[in-house]
Amino acid sequence: MDNGSQVTNTKLDLSSQNQQKVLRSFKHQIDTLSQFILRLSKFYEGAIPALDKELQTLRGHLGGKINFTLAEVSIGKLTALLMENSDQVRLQNQKSHSLIENAIQALRENSGLPEPLKNDAHAFLRQVRQSQASVFTSLPHFEKALDLFQKALTNLQEHNKVCHSEEQPPLKDATLILHKEITNELRELISQLSTSAKEDQELKKVRDQLAKGLDHEELLECCLIIIRTILREVIQERKHAERFVSSLHSTLDKVSQSVSHSIKESESTFQLKTNNTAQLKQQVLQIEVAIEEAENLKLLRKQANEYLTKMAATLESREKTDQDEQRALMKLLNDMKDQLSHLEQETSEYKQRLLQQKYRSHHDELTQVPNRSAYNDRAELEYRRWRRYGTDLSLALVDVDHFKNINDSYGHAAGDKTLQVIAQQMSKSLRSTDFLARWGGEEFILLLPQTSKEELEAPLEKLRDQIAKIPFKFKQQSVKITVSIGATSFAEGDDIHRVFERADKALFSAKTQGRNRCVIDKGPE
Repeated sequence: MDNGSQVTNTKLDLSSQNQQKVLRSFKHQIDTLSQFILRLSKFYEGAIPALDKELQTLRGHLGGKINFTLAEVSIGKLTALLMENSDQVRLQNQKSHSLIENAIQALRENSGLPEPLKNDAHAFLRQVRQSQASVFTSLPHFEKALDLFQKALTNLQEHNKVCHSEEQPPLKDATLILHKEITNELRELISQLSTSAKEDQELKKVRDQLAKGLDHEELLECCLIIIRTILREVIQERKHAERFVSSLHSTLDKVSQSVSHSIKESESTFQLKTNNTAQLKQQVLQIEVAIEEAENLKLLRKQANEYLTKMAATLESREKTDQDEQRALMKLLNDMKDQLSHLEQETSEYKQRLLQQKYRSHHDELTQVPNRSAYNDRAELEYRRWRRYGTDLSLALVDVDHFKNINDSYGHAAGDKTLQVIAQQMSKSLRSTDFLARWGGEEFILLLPQTSKEELEAPLEKLRDQIAKIPFKFKQQSVKITVSIGATSFAEGDDIHRVFERADKALFSAKTQGRNRCVIDKGPE
């Protein structure tokens, strides 16, 4: 073998060795990558249930004898599934993040929490709000939240041990619901009282207590105070009514007396006129007799002059009687006009007072939209129409998100302004056939006639979006305020209470899902 052949063979051997080395390296890299994919798929198993089966299939293709063709098919399916479920994962992460935030916010707002624990909760809440919502960032947040709640629970248990003899037992769920309903009813009653009553210092104190929250005994005390105030209002209104009726009676009595006097005067005048007429007839008759019996013209002229003088006196007396009667009649009419004008004025004032009372009793003083009493009347009317004609009817509850934070951070004046602006926006956005009322606190209620459950979402989502875009600004800070909405439609066999409960559950669902959203209950199963 010559040198050229040896060189060629040597190169071929080296090339073969290099190829084998590259193949071994490539196989090692593939094995390493396959093992990594296997471990990674095992790690993420359970994160998205829809992917678990396909991940198991991929592990089968990559474990043992690798089948790249089938693995490629599996990877393609997984890619499609990942794209389909990416939004769901993102929403789930946001929901978890929101749950942590809401839970810590509720803990921080607990009035019985010690100050150090409140500070920890506040710091943690700021940390949660600054972090990104993901599965892995939420896990340590959940651990921290559980730790804070454990500390709060321990503190509560210790506090209960110390104060067990002084405090009332915890209220049951049904009692809590009743407690809240009574609180809302008391707020409603206060809003219907007159302006002078609402200026009462004791009532102002009650209004502040209702806004801040109170226990069972304090609520009973507030009930007594409001009952006393209402009784004073009723007594005062009764006095107004008594004065009006007394004035009405007095005016009618004066009119009656004037009419009686006028009748007597007319009778007297009539008698005078009758006498005058008789005198005139007698005087005319005397003239006729004198003419017949007269013997000469001179005597006749003398007698005629005498009778004419008497007739002139009689006519003058009659004219005076007529004038006196006319003056008396004019005076009577003017007096009656004045009395009736006075009566009309008093009646108008009382009517205006009644209209104002009716308006106050059916409108919320703060927002000037109808109140719960007006809602009850309208709901009953719409319910009867729905049952009679079978037309669509829907109901929605609107709740201002984190309203307590607005009051705490910017003051009750800011909270009041928020409710006024939101009420105005809703009033402008709704149709003329729709009905808006303030239910109590930060809650509003809507009745939407001729609106089916399929048509319900669009107007409510538009309403929610319009409110979210209102540029609120308090203490030189821009504040975004949102609402949560729960709604449902009337269905066969429903009554008003049942429909309200479904809407309330839908509202609760909207809040637990992160707020600033609208949830439509599909109706009874």
